[in-house]
Amino acid sequence: MHALAIVIPAYKPDFFRAALESVAAQTDRRFRVYVGDDAGPTEIRRITEEVAASGVDLVYRRFDENLGRRSLTAHWNRCVALSTEPWVWLFSDDDLMPEGCVAAVHEEIARPSAPSVLRFDTEVIDARGRTLAVNEPHPSTETGVDFIHARLNGERNSYVVEYVFRREAFDRSGGFPDYPVAWCADDVAWYEFSRGSEIRTLRGARIRWRASGLNITDAKRKNQREKLEAGSRFLGFVREEVEPADRSGRRSADDWRRARERWWIGQVRYLMPLGPALWPAVLRSADGVWGRNGAGRVATLGAWNALAALRRVRGVARRLAERPKAD
Repeated sequence: MHALAIVIPAYKPDFFRAALESVAAQTDRRFRVYVGDDAGPTEIRRITEEVAASGVDLVYRRFDENLGRRSLTAHWNRCVALSTEPWVWLFSDDDLMPEGCVAAVHEEIARPSAPSVLRFDTEVIDARGRTLAVNEPHPSTETGVDFIHARLNGERNSYVVEYVFRREAFDRSGGFPDYPVAWCADDVAWYEFSRGSEIRTLRGARIRWRASGLNITDAKRKNQREKLEAGSRFLGFVREEVEPADRSGRRSADDWRRARERWWIGQVRYLMPLGPALWPAVLRSADGVWGRNGAGRVATLGAWNALAALRRVRGVARRLAERPKAD
């Protein structure tokens, strides 16, 4: 039996072949791939069969229910449950792994000191595979508490596909938590999976995360209400679970309060412009997080929303201007 399972919850065929071929191109083939088809288009099965013909150890399972529409993390969890290997890499149907990644994982997990959570550095690519940004390298190691604090302060980009984790840590934590549209669920999971251990970065290759406009993270205007709800739950988790566990002595209660506020402001501005129906949810989510109160709170939110709407209009106008004209 292999030590590593590469689990791919699949639904979108657009970049699935490229993602699966990047797995098949690994120089170290000591892994088994599990494709969990979330009742997606027929191309998912066809592409899987064609890539499997190259000799990849692959298990395909099509689920009758499109569970990801109701709970994305529940679909992730049932895909992980297809596997039995002691290490799991939850990959995606549109991102890419360079050919030496599996070798780097095996080199690390062979060490007696291997922690429960490993990760790679990342870069962002567009729909054509062109590099848009190279993210700052992660620290070599950090605790789950340090990771959450860095995330709140905007010091850490983090994507599900860059992480490899022990199955026993996954089982102990009950898998990925059920947050709406999986927003913030992975951050909570890495904290939980790394309890009593650490998160360690594997240097060298960078996972290539695709900003295609088709994924939840990249689609800013989709699922805004769900993301607001998930964000509020995440901040509640930080306040109730993570902050009390911080025994480093390096951060005060005010440091945590400011970090939570900074994260909340960043999320709200990221999701803007927001329609009038969402304003009650925004104002509720601000309670206990945002230091600004009363009329100043509403005025500031209104100004941010107006700026976001203006940027959106300018973006649409620019794309229209760049569109090729018919002869």
